Amino acid sequence: MKFGVFLNQYYTPDSEFEVTDLYEQVDLLERLGFDGVALGERHVHEEGFIEPITALSAIATRTETLDLATMAVLPMLRNPLSLAEQVAMIDRLSGGRMRFGAAIGYRERELEPFDVAMDERAKAFIESITVLERLWNEDSVTHDGERWSFDDVFVSPRPENDLPIWIGGHADIAIKRAAYRGSAWIASASSTTDDLEQQITVYEDALEEFGEDRSEHDIVLMRDCFVADSVEEARETIEPYLLQLYEWYARWGQTYLDEHEVEVDYDALEEKFVLGSPDECIEQLREYEDLGVDQIYLRCQFPGQPQDVTLETFERFGEEVMPAFSNQ
Repeated sequence: MKFGVFLNQYYTPDSEFEVTDLYEQVDLLERLGFDGVALGERHVHEEGFIEPITALSAIATRTETLDLATMAVLPMLRNPLSLAEQVAMIDRLSGGRMRFGAAIGYRERELEPFDVAMDERAKAFIESITVLERLWNEDSVTHDGERWSFDDVFVSPRPENDLPIWIGGHADIAIKRAAYRGSAWIASASSTTDDLEQQITVYEDALEEFGEDRSEHDIVLMRDCFVADSVEEARETIEPYLLQLYEWYARWGQTYLDEHEVEVDYDALEEKFVLGSPDECIEQLREYEDLGVDQIYLRCQFPGQPQDVTLETFERFGEEVMPAFSNQ
């Protein structure tokens, strides 16, 4: 099983976090032997956000081994030709380490400024992915669609190798879309273990239905994580920052979270976290491995969390947790 880190993407008014802190983080992650790093996409957030394409371009020039992933961008918010060029260039700058993760989004406030209606986003997403895949693989693309039209356009240089396309989602239709449109499915951080078991069955059944080889398609799971001497110490250190983020999620309209529960009930969310001592984290991760998860991307820094605390948990995970999986 591979391990990556979903890097912090939020600013807060009273936080000392700056985007340049990510340089120190990725330098450490590479030294520790992590497999990759990822950034998501947000728009129109009071908390501020890190734009992923620009940030990954910078990270590409500082690293040599880490996979670089968007997890996940909303591709229909951009012109496909421009986005295809940007992603291909990151792949070239990094020597073929780029992974393109995409999703349809859920927050109307983010979609409206880009002229994407909520009820049209799935259709726009599919058109965008179709055009992007063609641009990364064909010498010339002519396309006449509902949102975009191109006549004899191309990307040069194209990605160094076949660019992996990861597609996120937790509804059955989104999981099936990942099976026939992508090379990996990004499982939601909101999924419980029971959810995952059912969702993985949907994904693997869809791969079989479409004649795809499961060994060529990864399941990529996102999980919030913190390593300490015990669960109690991990909770004490991380809970204020962690629950702050989940309160934001509730405010942004994530339908799978109830605002009251987020504010007062940590236990309702606990199953979705990997927290505790190294041995306890290993035990939790084994469950995902047994379910068939191929890669886990861990979010270890939350809004307002200090840099030194973040670096310490990276070190403990890399030195005390990852070795248990290195010979698998």
